Amino acid sequence: MLNCFKKSFKLTNKYIVLATPLILFSLFSSLYILFSLRGDLINILTALILFVFMFAAFLSGWAYMLKLVVSDCAKDEPNALIKEFPAGVGEYFLPVLGLMVNILVLSVLFFFAAYFIGMKTIGNVEISSAALSSAMESTEELKNFLMSLPKDQVLKLNLWNLLILAAMGVEYFLLMFHLPAIVFKCTNPFKAFFISLKDIFSKAFFKNILLYLSIFFSYAVLSVLTTIFTLNVITHFIFTLINFYYIVFIGVLVFNYYYQNFVRIGGKFDETV
Repeated sequence: MLNCFKKSFKLTNKYIVLATPLILFSLFSSLYILFSLRGDLINILTALILFVFMFAAFLSGWAYMLKLVVSDCAKDEPNALIKEFPAGVGEYFLPVLGLMVNILVLSVLFFFAAYFIGMKTIGNVEISSAALSSAMESTEELKNFLMSLPKDQVLKLNLWNLLILAAMGVEYFLLMFHLPAIVFKCTNPFKAFFISLKDIFSKAFFKNILLYLSIFFSYAVLSVLTTIFTLNVITHFIFTLINFYYIVFIGVLVFNYYYQNFVRIGGKFDETV
């Protein structure tokens, strides 16, 4: 595991050009959402569908670049890697759209499962949507609203938050190898999902949990630091760069871990469900 982290850091630093598509997509998508999500419902839905296609194009091209990097197929000139992005879009665009469908279906299932468990074990918080909407207008309003709640309602809110966090954590864990399975083993996104589940619950299960917890806690720490140190322009800029670097590193880490443990060693055997 430690060697995987070390190699992933080296690959991230060598192929820092991986951050270029990420930064450009973040910039263009922010501007697109800012200027497109306006007008009537049809315009908004059309804009959202186009955004999904944009995200699928980015993710497919970026995933192909990650595949080349961790499988030692990238060219010696690191900056030349960006030229492979269009090839990845052409090869994995439709599979990534299927991946997004899988994520949507799984999210709906986990939402209803969490809701059912929460209603059975925690109960209704009994807060009106109007009151909650009014409290979300500002941080100060939300703070005052929470302070005004009785202790039993605050306890229920905390339990609901923990339940939702746990449900999201389990879902993200199940999806951790979905994209690597698509680009390394099977372009059928639905079959690739079951292949990724087989790899997660393999003999390396506890090792996979350790990887996931490492990502989870490092992300939590970075999120707290980002919130604390983005109060002025300079620190905000610095932590924006750190966040981009972190995302690239996590992408390299997951793909490198998957390649080392389930592709290079496993061979064609791992392609069966």
